[in-house]
Amino acid sequence: MTPKILEGSKAKYIYFPEEQDTIISRSGYATLYVGANADTKEKIVLKKISTAMFGNDAQRFKFFATVCNEVKTDGLVRIDDMIFDGSDIYLVCEYVSGRTLKELICDPKYMDYRNDIFFLRIISNCLETLTYIHKLKLCHGNLTPENIIVQWDECEEFDFMHPTTKILSIESIKLGFKNMPLIRRVSNTLYQSPEQVIGFEDLVGDYSDIYSMGLIMYEALAREPLFSPDKPIVKRQQVFGKIEQHYRINDEAHAIIEKATVRPLPFVPGAISDNAQKIMVLKALNDRYQSAEAFKKELDELIGNL
Repeated sequence: MTPKILEGSKAKYIYFPEEQDTIISRSGYATLYVGANADTKEKIVLKKISTAMFGNDAQRFKFFATVCNEVKTDGLVRIDDMIFDGSDIYLVCEYVSGRTLKELICDPKYMDYRNDIFFLRIISNCLETLTYIHKLKLCHGNLTPENIIVQWDECEEFDFMHPTTKILSIESIKLGFKNMPLIRRVSNTLYQSPEQVIGFEDLVGDYSDIYSMGLIMYEALAREPLFSPDKPIVKRQQVFGKIEQHYRINDEAHAIIEKATVRPLPFVPGAISDNAQKIMVLKALNDRYQSAEAFKKELDELIGNL
């Protein structure tokens, strides 16, 4: 197979685009490859994104590039370099060994209730990272169990007391509560908040991430998603009403999930004005946790009592 060499601002990188074993994943807008620093041979992840995703929105792209360069925290996968290659952008990311939260949830090995506290600690870590992001007036906008990776050590073992987590896919980050469109193809809409599903872009902010984390917490404890691509759902199910308690989730944990995922009372789109719809959605936002920090505080209290 013929290697492809990319020259970044910090180093040269090499990968094999035609070798299937080097492809980590593909989606509608990006492909992830395992590559290496051409000099040090250190493993990296190359995320290939088409510039067509940004259309003619130069402001959106400039914002994206700034975020990649300036938003740095241990809880986010580190982006070390950015390379332009024709109509494609390559993000040079740190290589993280581990498994996604989705993989852990689906693994029968972790089905026992005794692993609930491990999953709750993972959620708590993610909320700490979101607290950092939100204090920068940003929101992630595309939180899913697939976008959370839990690191393991050189023996492929997890630290169940102090798990290390990384949030992926920061190219979806936007300014909170601004009418700045997200990238056209969000990989998974099943974890989006009602305001995202309805299309109230100017209401999408930190409360939206809090909602998504509430759904992820539900899935981590129930060991199954609230919404699944295998189950037919209608838009109203994603937008309105309270989330019912799952039999695997105790009252205390469900109360936290319920607070994170407050949704508006049912209304018929078109039957009331957009302003009236927004008021109902705003009430739901105000009834959720007012910060990821507040969500984390109550979750940590629950963990301490388990």
